Amino acid sequence: MTSRVSASRLAVILLSSALAAVPGDPLRAQDPAPDPVQEAAPPPAAQDGSGQDDPTPDAPGPQIPYEVEFTGMEDDELRDLLRDSSSLVSLKDDLPPSVLGLERRADNDRERLQTALRSAGFYDAVLDIRVDAARTPAKVTVAVTPGTPYRFKTITIASTDGAPLPGGDVTPGDIGLPVGERARAPQVVDAQSALLRRMTDRGHPFATVAERRVVVDHDDHSMDVTYSVNPGPLVMFGDTKIDGLASVDEGLIRGRLPWKQGDIYSPAKVDRARQQIAQLDVFDTVRVRLAEEPGPGGVTPVDVTLAEKLHRFIGASAFYSSEDGVGGSAYWGHRNLFGGAERLRLGVEVGRIGGDNGAAQGPRGTLDLPDIRLSANFRKPDFLAPRQSLILDFQVASEQPPAYDRVATIGSASLERQVTDQLKVSYGMSGERGRVRSNLREYQTGFIGVPLGIAWDGSDNLLNPSRGYRASLLATPWFPYAGDTDSIFTSFQINASAYRDLSDDGRYVAAARIGVGSTVGASLDQVPPDHRFYAGGGGSVRGYGFQKAGPRDIYGDPTGGRSLFEAGLELRVKVTETIGIVPFVDAGTVFDSAFPDFKEPLKVGAGIGARYYTDFGPLRADVAFPLNADSGDAKWQLYLSLGQAF
Repeated sequence: MTSRVSASRLAVILLSSALAAVPGDPLRAQDPAPDPVQEAAPPPAAQDGSGQDDPTPDAPGPQIPYEVEFTGMEDDELRDLLRDSSSLVSLKDDLPPSVLGLERRADNDRERLQTALRSAGFYDAVLDIRVDAARTPAKVTVAVTPGTPYRFKTITIASTDGAPLPGGDVTPGDIGLPVGERARAPQVVDAQSALLRRMTDRGHPFATVAERRVVVDHDDHSMDVTYSVNPGPLVMFGDTKIDGLASVDEGLIRGRLPWKQGDIYSPAKVDRARQQIAQLDVFDTVRVRLAEEPGPGGVTPVDVTLAEKLHRFIGASAFYSSEDGVGGSAYWGHRNLFGGAERLRLGVEVGRIGGDNGAAQGPRGTLDLPDIRLSANFRKPDFLAPRQSLILDFQVASEQPPAYDRVATIGSASLERQVTDQLKVSYGMSGERGRVRSNLREYQTGFIGVPLGIAWDGSDNLLNPSRGYRASLLATPWFPYAGDTDSIFTSFQINASAYRDLSDDGRYVAAARIGVGSTVGASLDQVPPDHRFYAGGGGSVRGYGFQKAGPRDIYGDPTGGRSLFEAGLELRVKVTETIGIVPFVDAGTVFDSAFPDFKEPLKVGAGIGARYYTDFGPLRADVAFPLNADSGDAKWQLYLSLGQAF
C-alpha cells in the first residue's frame, strides 16, 4: 500500500480514541497515511452539554426537563447501542440550566453517536438532531438514516516475518470474523483475542498481535482487516513450583498434573490441572499459571499457588414433606486426615418425624417411629492410581418406611475411578445383616453384594444443570450367606436425564428424566422388602407419598416390586436472576414382573415448584398433586430441598 490515498478508497483510523464513548473495548487501527486522530468524546457524566460542569443540585436558576426520541431505525440492537452511547439519555435526570445548555448537549452527542454508528458498521449514516424547546418538557428528536452497512471484504492473518504461522493457517472463520458479515468494531477486537487463543492452543502462549490495520472503502462499502502476528517461541512445560501447602502432601498435587516436564504447553492441560486439584476439596484457592516470561529454549516454569481450607468441618440439613414429615441430618468431618486429602465423615440422620400417613398399617402396628441412621464414611483419593478413590462405608439403620420395618448393619468397600471428566466407574463389595418385616412376612437377612456402577455426566452444573446429559447404570448381584433367604438375585437400575436451554441464557430450561429397574433370579417373595423397587416421593413420582406410587397389600401398605419405571418432565423458568417457577409432571410405578410389563397403571402426579437461586445451588419448594391417587392417599404433597429434583 502506498502512502497516498485516493478519493475512491479512503484509509481511516477506524474508531480511534473516540470509541471511549462506546460501550466495549476500543478498536485501534493503524494506516500508512493516517488522518488526524480525533479527540475522545468526554464520558457522558463529565459534562452537561453546555461546555460547563454540571450545576450542583442547589444551583440557582431554571432547569429544562426534556425527553429524547430516536427515529429512522428498524434495528432494535442499533437503537439500543445509540441510547447506551448518548449523553442526552444518560444525563436525562441531570437537567441542563437553559435551552442553550440542552442544545449544546445535543450538539456534543453528535460525534458520540456517529462513533457508535461506525462501530456498528454504518459509515455513511446521517444524523439529524433537533431540539423543540416550545414543548414542555422539551423534545429532542434524533433522526438516523443508517445507510448501507459496511461488510468485511478481506481478512489477512500473517506472521510479522512472512513465514507460515506455526501449526498452519488461521482462517477468518476460525476467529469469528467471516467475510461478508457486517463490519462491527467489537468483532474486530474479539477476533484478535480469538487469534491469540488459537496461537496459545498451538503452544505459543506468548504470541502477540504486532499490528492491526483496518481500512474502510467507501466506494464498495467494505472493510479490510489485517493482523500481523508475532508467534513467539514454542513453549514446553518446565519445572512446576508449588506454593501454599501447609499439611497436604505435595506428591498428591504433583500426581494430579496432567503433563510431564518437556511436554508442549497446552492451556487445556492447565485448566484440567486446576480442576483436578480443586476436586480434592482441601483448598480454598487453586491457581495454576505459566511464568510471565518464556524460559530458555521455550522451557517455561509453572507456578501452582494453593490455600488450604480448614480441615475440620461440621454441618446440618433438614427436609420436609407433608406426608413424610420432618427429617434432618448432622455430621462432623475431617478433610485431610493423614495429609493425603483423606476425608472422614461421621453422621446421623433422622427422618419421618410427624408425617401425616407414614405409619404402617396391618400386623406391623401403627407406631410412627422415626428413621435413624448412623454412618461413617472414609474416602482416600488417588488410591493406587491418580483419580481413583478408595471408599469405606459403615452404617447402622433402624427404619420404618410405609412398606416395611428394618434394622440392619451395612458395610462396603469400593473403588471409584474418574476415567474422564465425564465418565466415572465404581466397583467393590458390600455386606449386610439385618431383620426386615412386612405385613406378610418377616425376613432374617444376610447378603454379600458386588456392585458395579458406571455414570456419565455431560451436564454443565451439578445442582442446577441447564444443558447436557446424564446417564448411570448400577448392577448388583446379591449372594445370601445367612438368614432365611437362599436365592441369588441381581438388581439393575438405569437412570438418564437430559437438559436443554431453550433461550440460550438459562431462563427457559426443559428437563426430562427416565428410570428403569429390574430384578432377575428370584420371585418377589424371595426378594426381601428392602431390596425391592418402590416409586413415589420427592425424588421419584411427586404427588404421592414415599414408596406409595405402586401396588398395595390388603392393609394398604406398599408391596414393592421386582421392576420399576419412572419418568419426569419439567420446564424451569427464571422469572428473575434469583427467583424461578417450575411446572412439572411425573409418572411411574413398580411391577411384580422382572421387567416392566405395564400391566399396572402408571401413577401420574403434576404440580408447580418455586426456586430460589443461590451461589451454592437452587433452594427447591414443590407442590404436587396426584392425578390418579388411591383411596386414602393425601390430596397434595409439599417437598423442600436443595438442588433441582433431577
